[in-house]
Amino acid sequence: MKDYKNLFLKILKNGGLFLILIAFTFYFVFKDMDINTVANTISHINIFYILIAATCMCIFLLCEASNFRRNLTALGCETNLIKCINYSVQGFFFSSITPSASGGQPMQAYQMYKDDIKISHSTLVLFVEFIFFQTVTIMYAIIGFISQRSLLSGRVNSLMILFAIGIVCNLAMLIGLVLVLFYSKGVKKLLNVVVRFLKLCRFKKADILKERVDNVIDEYKDCAMYIVKNKSIMFKTFITKCIQIFALHSIPYWIYRSFGFSEYSIFVFIGVQAVLFISVSALPLPGSVGVSESGFLTLFKLLFPVSVLNEAMLLSRGVSFYLFVFLCGMFILVKYARDSRAKRLARIRAAKEAAEKKVYKQRVVQQI
Repeated sequence: MKDYKNLFLKILKNGGLFLILIAFTFYFVFKDMDINTVANTISHINIFYILIAATCMCIFLLCEASNFRRNLTALGCETNLIKCINYSVQGFFFSSITPSASGGQPMQAYQMYKDDIKISHSTLVLFVEFIFFQTVTIMYAIIGFISQRSLLSGRVNSLMILFAIGIVCNLAMLIGLVLVLFYSKGVKKLLNVVVRFLKLCRFKKADILKERVDNVIDEYKDCAMYIVKNKSIMFKTFITKCIQIFALHSIPYWIYRSFGFSEYSIFVFIGVQAVLFISVSALPLPGSVGVSESGFLTLFKLLFPVSVLNEAMLLSRGVSFYLFVFLCGMFILVKYARDSRAKRLARIRAAKEAAEKKVYKQRVVQQI
């Protein structure tokens, strides 16, 4: 429990970096822009498509909540959709404000722990969710790059370098996870070779490192068995994840339609957004703030007219990121206040009941 409190404080400190990055990003975005022109352009958009974009973000959160509910129920945990939406909201918010999205899953595990879900079960469910997120994200990125290669080729070389790095890093992580899950013996043999090499290099903590990695590999055995035994659940989880990422990547298209444009199809936008998403994922910045905005301006200038490109970026990132970071933050604050009030009332009620019992015992003693 103490570790989770320390983690919470660490995440709050990282939130400071998040706010600084936002300040710098908006400074560089707006410094050469006429605010009145931006406001005038945005005021003429079709709000219907903005609402569709916001609905896509709700679908994104609901899909993750649905996966949590499905897998937790399969493990015999008592849960419901409302609780799982809370886990999804917590994950989105804390992933957004911490470097490399490092705070999301630990806070989700903490919320599950508060709901009396075993750490082993929450770890397993979060691990399954992460594997499918990586799989689907990479799948969309590769399909997007291949399908839109003629559009992207030779025009954005600097971002293509980031795309290659993002694909390699995410694919290496996914392959590593699969090997740990299903080829643990081979991974342990490789680990022994690495440890021997570290000892030759006189690395003092080689044995400690080996012990920790062995423990992690052993813990993931249960996850591998769960995946193998629940193929139908895994298939449903995969389909749900595909819908979730499709909804997220479609947001720039709805922003495009809100300006009254219809030349390019939704699949073109999803392909380009998938390439952008994987390209910025390798950078350890909270919410990819700064790089996502500049990446949008670089890639989507191929689809949006230059006259509305900045406004499109503001709306797309505003709906898909900043708005829902704010809404999720408000949700967490309200929930925290409500839970704190419930605990305080419970303590008052318990103290009152204890006092009444004490008075009752005194009266019984006096009567005797």
